[in-house]
Amino acid sequence: MKIITVASAKGGVGKSTFCCGIGRILASMGKRVLLADMDIGVRSLDILLGVSEKTVYNWGDVIKGNCDYRKAVLEAENNVFLLPAPIDFDEEYTTEAFSEMLCTMKKDFDYILLDAPAGLESGFRLAVGSADSCIVITTPDAISVRAASYASKSIRDGGVADVRLVVNRFDKKIHKHINVDDFIDTVSARLLGIIPESREIYCSVNGAEIPYDSKGNRAFLRVAQRICGENVPLKVKEL
Repeated sequence: MKIITVASAKGGVGKSTFCCGIGRILASMGKRVLLADMDIGVRSLDILLGVSEKTVYNWGDVIKGNCDYRKAVLEAENNVFLLPAPIDFDEEYTTEAFSEMLCTMKKDFDYILLDAPAGLESGFRLAVGSADSCIVITTPDAISVRAASYASKSIRDGGVADVRLVVNRFDKKIHKHINVDDFIDTVSARLLGIIPESREIYCSVNGAEIPYDSKGNRAFLRVAQRICGENVPLKVKEL
């Protein structure tokens, strides 16, 4: 089982949508995937996965001993599970307590994706402190790249050496003069994949499935294959 934190210091770059897309692809590959929402208070994964009305418990309840983790985890889709975030922060939510909770789940899942909130506060620290590796998300603009660089440094300072970069919402027509290598140098992370700007991905935020043969789905598939250790070449022309 591998724990992967998906992070950025900036909001609006598509972390939660990325988590859902990759989670669904990994599930289609036969993996059991848990998506853990780390955005305390705001939360979003329950809405993206269409299970908000079914949410009763959260990982805060598990840490406090209010319930077993099996009661807090919801099966949103086949092999895709959700662990919701609590509404409020509590001093009991320490890195040690959160990591210990995840250890009890290891036997039940192949991958746990921690959807870190924007910024570098409590939810971010909990997610990084429990991660085997991290994926930093940026969009093709200077502000997002700077935020990704800051997040990447904070992740390494937190003790995680394996940091990868995903460039999200890349439009070849609009961003044809952008050199992705510059992003790699600025963020100081190996490129894991490039996700195109896609209406299909945007519609998935409202619960629609991404068409199997769409550019967005193919991009998610390549990233998922790399996460699983497959040797899939990186080619911007694939977008």
